[in-house]
Amino acid sequence: MKRAKKIAGVCFFVLAGMIGFHLLGNEALAAENTASWRPAFDLVLRWLNFGIIVFILVKYAKTPLKNFLLSRREELAREIRGIEEEKEKAHAKIQEATRMLDESEVRFNKIKDRIIREGEKKKQAIIEDAQQESQILLESAKKKIENQLWVAKNELKSELVDMAISLAMERLPGEITADDDRKLTHQFLAGASAK
Repeated sequence: MKRAKKIAGVCFFVLAGMIGFHLLGNEALAAENTASWRPAFDLVLRWLNFGIIVFILVKYAKTPLKNFLLSRREELAREIRGIEEEKEKAHAKIQEATRMLDESEVRFNKIKDRIIREGEKKKQAIIEDAQQESQILLESAKKKIENQLWVAKNELKSELVDMAISLAMERLPGEITADDDRKLTHQFLAGASAK
């Protein structure tokens, strides 16, 4: 396993070197102009220094970097699990709220229907009470009218009797004779003795 890692590291450096020479092309491999070898030398040394830094980082910083990345991955995985759990809880709460909303809507409709039925019953009871009250009021009014008519008739009779008596008192003395007076007295006495 370690040998495979070493071979992979060497291959990586060789590949990086080849890519560097390929990218630099004419400057690194130029043999025509020997007077300009210094820039090519500087570039090669830069790549060599880069290779050394990469080797040191791979050799000594690989384990801490790997541990850091693993711990970070575990932290992110925990955070993702926590967020997913919160998402599931929120989803469950949403479903519960939706279910409660549906139940409350059904309950609201039942209450609404019950209130409408009770309102109809109360309306019918009020109508019946009003009809009974109107019947009572009509009967009461009829009795009052009858009573007032009876009182008015009695007053009229009383007034007519009074008027007849006063008229009779004015006219009778002139029209009744002594003979009529005796006959009336005999009739009165005969009627009184018969009783």
